[in-house]
Amino acid sequence: MSKVPFLVREFFIACWDTIKLPFWLIGVGWKRLISFGPRRIGLVLFASAAVILFSLLLFVKATSQPSFCKSCHVMIPYFDAWETSTHSNVTCTECHIPPGIEGTVHSKFLALSMVTNYMTGLYKRSKPWAEIDDRSCLRSGCHDTRLLQGTEDFRGVTFDHKPHLENVRRGRQLRCTSCHANIVQGEHISVNESTCFLCHFKPDSVGTMTELSRCTHCHNPPTGTMAADTSFDHTEMLARGTDCSSCHASEIAGDGYVPRERCNSCHARQDHIERYDDHLFVHQMHVTDHKVECTACHIQIRHGKEAVALVSEERTCGECHGKPDNAVERVWRGELPGLPVSPSSMASAGMECNSCHVGEIHGEDRTAHKPACTPCHDASFDGLWPRWRESIDAGLRDLEKKLAGLSVADADAIRAAIDMYRRGNPLHNPELVDVLTARVTGSPAATGHACAVCHPGAANAVVSHDGKQFDHRKHAAAGDCITCHVSERTDQHGSIKLSANQCNSCHHAPLADIGADCGSCHTTQAAVFAGNVPEFSGAMPSFKVDLEVTCSDCHAVRGSSVSRDVLPSCVACHDAGIADTLAAWKFAAHTIAKEAQSAMSAYRAGSEPYKQYQQLADLLKRDGSSIAHNPELFKRWSESLKAAQ
Repeated sequence: MSKVPFLVREFFIACWDTIKLPFWLIGVGWKRLISFGPRRIGLVLFASAAVILFSLLLFVKATSQPSFCKSCHVMIPYFDAWETSTHSNVTCTECHIPPGIEGTVHSKFLALSMVTNYMTGLYKRSKPWAEIDDRSCLRSGCHDTRLLQGTEDFRGVTFDHKPHLENVRRGRQLRCTSCHANIVQGEHISVNESTCFLCHFKPDSVGTMTELSRCTHCHNPPTGTMAADTSFDHTEMLARGTDCSSCHASEIAGDGYVPRERCNSCHARQDHIERYDDHLFVHQMHVTDHKVECTACHIQIRHGKEAVALVSEERTCGECHGKPDNAVERVWRGELPGLPVSPSSMASAGMECNSCHVGEIHGEDRTAHKPACTPCHDASFDGLWPRWRESIDAGLRDLEKKLAGLSVADADAIRAAIDMYRRGNPLHNPELVDVLTARVTGSPAATGHACAVCHPGAANAVVSHDGKQFDHRKHAAAGDCITCHVSERTDQHGSIKLSANQCNSCHHAPLADIGADCGSCHTTQAAVFAGNVPEFSGAMPSFKVDLEVTCSDCHAVRGSSVSRDVLPSCVACHDAGIADTLAAWKFAAHTIAKEAQSAMSAYRAGSEPYKQYQQLADLLKRDGSSIAHNPELFKRWSESLKAAQ
């Protein structure tokens, strides 16, 4: 017999034995089990059930650990995001498996199939897909139904969960994960603002914004001193029913369009893609039935500062104004070379050119009309901004004088910034004066005074008050504006509320010291005494200068009080007859003032003689000494004017 037929026969015998083997084993096992008897069989079955149950529990426990979830490398980014998020003390299964045994069994089966596919290489998706049931979020001990009973503050926006979860929004039933969908470093399941913007700002079918885009749905218009970090009060605007967009730019970029090709990233079946235009079905399947992020299909809509970055650098006005380096726009945005970005308070509030330049911007002669402060402010503000330029220019001149103390490179950089500031019109960003000052002096920018929003540069102003020079720079460094000025919005707003005695309690305190400089405040009186009167070329110093008479020699100082009654001091040096001299000076002052008023009435207002007599009368009044500070000056000035007519 040949070997080949023998091997074939042996092979078939082996195959038959293989087929019989399981049945043989079952038969042997069954005979062995029957031989145990009823009692032992019961114990074996119980032990088998216990081993199986223990193995299942061990398997469930092991596969429920977050560390097991990152066994698949595609899960590592999600694990890292969870580990640094506010949910890091919550295991994955507490959210991803719905409450109840049914949810556990179903989820474990799906997870087992995913692991099997991953291990066998059948899992082709690069992004895992997980759904979180609302019941997982709203279960007791987590975000239970208490969440639906109140509001939350989200980045300054008052948010109410109840209408978003219980009511249909734009025809769609939202889920928790419709908004809470971010999976980035440190923000696992946090709010995805893009979803909010998409719902609120997506235009309707004809391209018109819906009622959901109304600002006050999310933003409570601030009143009092809460708006844009300034003292601007929105109360009046709300009372007038002014629309937010009258001042604030919409700051919205994008329309939430869904490119058809995005469907192909998930769907391969043609019949699925053909339902692209069935919006009701698509949103039911994607938003309500399954957790699909809105931005997985829709192009993002941006809102706020992010949207501003997408706007063209060349705005409509900038096409003509501010060339060649867009100075107007850069001043408005606070982007001077070599300085930190410091946008104006109005730019920070979202205002644009047409917020102030309203109506027909250019007249027939192509000149720009004056900006209007209404409706944001009342009409009285229209007279405020023209006064800004004087104080700003004074501050810039002071800065330019200080450039000599800087290095050549630093000085050139500051000059370039000042040059752009002037070409871009400082009125577009008055606060930049403080930024430039801080850059030159090395001290922090003066941003503490809310008054500076409406009165920029006032802290650098030197003004005349009651015949005295008042330097705001010294006082602003020592305290707030409201120490001296009325801040309430009344007809007294801005007026000085301190009495002369209150001012003197501070300023006259050091006068007991020898050499006190009275002229630092009483500039008019000091100029008259020294004969420093530019209006009168023949002015000479008072005869008392040669006698080395000082202010305190005549004006008695008692603590912080300075006496205006100089007769006792005069008598102390002279005899009682000095009273007649004082009376004669007073009479002469009255005569000169009367003659000046009479002469002014005889000349046309604005004429040169009128101006000369007006200057004489004005200085005589501001000096307030009845010519006693410099008798010859006023007498000779009056005589020279009469001789010239």
